[in-house]
Amino acid sequence: MKTLTKLFIFGLLFSLLSTAAFAQSNRDYQIAVRMMQQQQYAEALPLLEELHESNPDNFEYADRFTDCLTQLKQYDRALSVVKTFTDQPEVNQLAQIRIAELYHYKGETEKAFDIWQQNLEANPRNHRLFISTARTMINRQEYLKAVDVYKMARKEFQNNQLFFGDIANAYMRAGEYELAIDEWLSMLEENPNQISYIQRSLLRFNDPVLNDITIVELNERLSNMSVTAQIYGTFYQLQIWLLQENELYRRAIAAAKEYENRTESYNYALFNLGRQLIRNNEFELARDAFTYYTDKTYGEVKWRGLEELANTYSAWAKYIDDYNLDFSNKRDSLYQLASSMLDSIETETTSYSGMANVHLKRAELALDHVFDLDKAEHSLTILKRMQSLNNAPEIPYLEGRIHLAKKEFSEARIQLTRANKIADIGDMAEKTRYFLALTDFYAGDYEFATIQLKSLGRQNTSYYANDALELRLWLQQGTSADSTGALLDGFSSAVFNARNGKPGESAAQFFTMIRNPDLQALKDNAILFLVESRYVSLKDKYTHLHTYLASNPITPMKEKLLWEKAKLSELMTTSANVNTCSASECVNPNDGSGMDLPEPDSPSQIYDDLILQYPQGFYAPYARERLNQLSKQNS
Repeated sequence: MKTLTKLFIFGLLFSLLSTAAFAQSNRDYQIAVRMMQQQQYAEALPLLEELHESNPDNFEYADRFTDCLTQLKQYDRALSVVKTFTDQPEVNQLAQIRIAELYHYKGETEKAFDIWQQNLEANPRNHRLFISTARTMINRQEYLKAVDVYKMARKEFQNNQLFFGDIANAYMRAGEYELAIDEWLSMLEENPNQISYIQRSLLRFNDPVLNDITIVELNERLSNMSVTAQIYGTFYQLQIWLLQENELYRRAIAAAKEYENRTESYNYALFNLGRQLIRNNEFELARDAFTYYTDKTYGEVKWRGLEELANTYSAWAKYIDDYNLDFSNKRDSLYQLASSMLDSIETETTSYSGMANVHLKRAELALDHVFDLDKAEHSLTILKRMQSLNNAPEIPYLEGRIHLAKKEFSEARIQLTRANKIADIGDMAEKTRYFLALTDFYAGDYEFATIQLKSLGRQNTSYYANDALELRLWLQQGTSADSTGALLDGFSSAVFNARNGKPGESAAQFFTMIRNPDLQALKDNAILFLVESRYVSLKDKYTHLHTYLASNPITPMKEKLLWEKAKLSELMTTSANVNTCSASECVNPNDGSGMDLPEPDSPSQIYDDLILQYPQGFYAPYARERLNQLSKQNS
């Protein structure tokens, strides 16, 4: 019995000692690994050497020890360590990879290649071995040799789809762009769903030369391929995407036209491209894309082209308006063109499948830009007759908009809320949410307007994102300056008149705000509305803007105000009479200040100031463009 007890105690002690020794070894190993990560190889070496000597059969310790020796360029010593594992079947293959790598470090590259090759030939069904060998070669910058290994695996496993991405990346790192592109396109032929992988790869490399070669290769393949080929559409999709990524929009238009011309029936390539061009603010090219269909087709396709043209002109005008880029009243002309496109559809047909959208857009243009309530109500009447719009959000939305234009805020709120609930999500939901906030703003319910904007503010891709941000800033500035809401009451009334067909009354209201010496908040916004008004003379616009900038040199909207000042200066240099305005009658500020027109700064000087003060600002590239144009005019 005593003997058994002694044996049990001895076994327990041995087990505890072994566990403690293992734990100590593991701690030492982790410390050594951290040292190597910090490139403290000389300090890590003694720890790893001791671990290897204490555990001579542990390949993990030996491999890390070998790695440390390699970093210290002790290649022969590292070889002697790894070679002790070649007689162990479970790690022999990995040991051979490491041995070949060490010979490569020593400069004996042919011997290294022979060992790698023999190892693969001895284990032809080991998929992981091919991967490990190729990756080791890539680490040694033997990219083309790695490609050979990947292709050897393809042949061995009879699968030509293996390692497409790895081979292409190896070619890229070797500088063999054409071979890499060929591999990518071969991958695409085998599996069209890999287009997103190729796009990500091109974005990651971000190499203009690579992009140019890819575009040329795609163009050549598409030219030599039947348009009915199954892969044609995928290659075309990649080509159009790449052309747009490189801002080669005209070439994209040419490619889309070629695709459309080569097909017997319409594939609508230019419709798809045109919408993408609008998103890239390439409105002139988008117009050219849609004009292809309005000029060459009839019926449903032509009407769709006219509708897309109307969308293009509207988006173009809104872009000019949002960023104050109008120099020649182009915005209003574009809105008129949009309205004309929609009117022409109604004149030609009532059977167009998109007729509901046509009447909705006509009504919106009438409310927002033409200020023709009768036209909007006429479109609403037609929409109500369409059975397809029963219980659709468009009807209550438009009813709410018309009530809003009539200052019937309670009725507008009811209808817009109903439309928002029906729409739930999407463009119509965002649109109704914005106009609900605007209704509350006009009605003086500023707290509710702020709440309505919270959800819309997160939709930064919304058509109304800029409008929502602008409204939010008005609310923040107005309520922080005057918690009673009196300031916002006057401002919201002026904005309502400006946007609902009463620009003369609006200009007079903004003049009152600007003349008030006790008012600071929203004054810069009032000036921006004033300089856009057709009812204010160039002289009054420039004088008030110049005076405001002189007395408020650190306003947060200074960049935008400088831009407007430069535009006004340009207009004044070409105007026959700066005391007139484009409307039939100018609004007189009647400020009694006897304010004289200051000597206008030259447009070039103001543009220079803008660029110097805001070299990375939004208007800097536009200012440089205007300077170039002015320089050409004066040369």
